[in-house]
Amino acid sequence: MRNMLTALLFFVATTPAMALNIVITNDDGFETPNIQALYDVLVDAGHDVILSAPYLGQSGTGGQIAFLRPIPPTSKPSAAGRLPTGSPGVGPTGIAPQQFYVDGSPSASALYGIDVKAQQIWGHAPDLVISGPNEGNNLGVITPHSGTLGAAVTALNKGIPAIAVSAEGNGAADAKIVAKLVLKLVDSLDKHGRVQLPVAIGLNVNTPVIDEINDTVDDFNFKFTRIGSSSNFGLKFYENLGDSPFANSVGIPANINLPGVSIVIPPSDAGYPVDKSPKSETNALKPRVVTVSPIQGTYAAEKAIEGKVLRGGLKHLLED
Repeated sequence: MRNMLTALLFFVATTPAMALNIVITNDDGFETPNIQALYDVLVDAGHDVILSAPYLGQSGTGGQIAFLRPIPPTSKPSAAGRLPTGSPGVGPTGIAPQQFYVDGSPSASALYGIDVKAQQIWGHAPDLVISGPNEGNNLGVITPHSGTLGAAVTALNKGIPAIAVSAEGNGAADAKIVAKLVLKLVDSLDKHGRVQLPVAIGLNVNTPVIDEINDTVDDFNFKFTRIGSSSNFGLKFYENLGDSPFANSVGIPANINLPGVSIVIPPSDAGYPVDKSPKSETNALKPRVVTVSPIQGTYAAEKAIEGKVLRGGLKHLLED
């Protein structure tokens, strides 16, 4: 009896009082340094973590879902070669306990973690879903196209608190600092085992360039921002993708003579509005400043915007 009591007291003393059940996913693939560092940091802090991430990179897929399409064995090896061609469409990564992959989109990966693995392991939905950290920032008008945001929104629409995290860097040293910044945010939101966010509201978090040698977690400030319409790049469709300077810079020849979408910097050159507000996350993101913007799971407009629509040209047509 004494031994059992001693063991119980040791367990209580070494287990965080506010440990959470967390599903993490991303859009860059299960092998990336960013998501593996986040898994390690959260587990070391005492949280119970399920990693459920895409088999391969799925950047720019938004909230894509392959409805009613069975997932066959993989047609190629995983990006870092850990898993071979012909691996099952879903399965364990073999890297650490409770790590799984899905040969599908970020949203599908999040759903696998929420609907299948969380139920098998915990018997209920997670307390929190974290999507990322993405390799590269997701800011402003680009966010609807982000697989990182798409997975977070998928969780929000199931009533689960969610955070999308995007990092400017993707090196191993960067990844560790970014993961610790995410943990700091999680600790702030965690109140007695419950995530303190309004229902159906999540966060879009972006971390800046990190000085791997001189920066520590305590050097960073968190700034409350809004997504806004400012961004670090825009999108444009080209009849000939070879006419895009950015496409040329990544090796696409000028004479390719095939259509496609490319990146345009600055975004105003692609017809995007200029947003100079200091509250917009793109403008607020600076060295040692982490931006935190609220997001929601649908495209619903704010109440104030609804009023403007009703008072506008449709006022005689629409019923309030």
